Amino acid sequence: MNQRRRIFFGIFGLYHILIFIFVIYVESRKDLGDLLGLYGQLKLFKYGALLGVLLIVIDVIWHFVEMRAVRQEHEALRLENNTLKAKVYDLQQTSNPLVKNTPSAETK
Repeated sequence: MNQRRRIFFGIFGLYHILIFIFVIYVESRKDLGDLLGLYGQLKLFKYGALLGVLLIVIDVIWHFVEMRAVRQEHEALRLENNTLKAKVYDLQQTSNPLVKNTPSAETK
């Protein structure tokens, strides 16, 4: 995993930790007045949820881009391996001269 991906997952993890702490805080208050006060901040909750969905979409897209790059690299390595096998086979064939066995007259 590269450094950029680690930073992304750090941000993603921090986002989830902050949401978890916020939910624990709201649950510990157990006061209806606090919940009604949060109703006025509903826009912030929408933007927070949108941020979470955006982070997930970025991760999915990033995964598909990396998988495509890995597949292309794997295909290039496979082609290079086949090319090298063909070269080795050709070198072996040129180093071993063809010997034609002609039957001698005595073996007939």
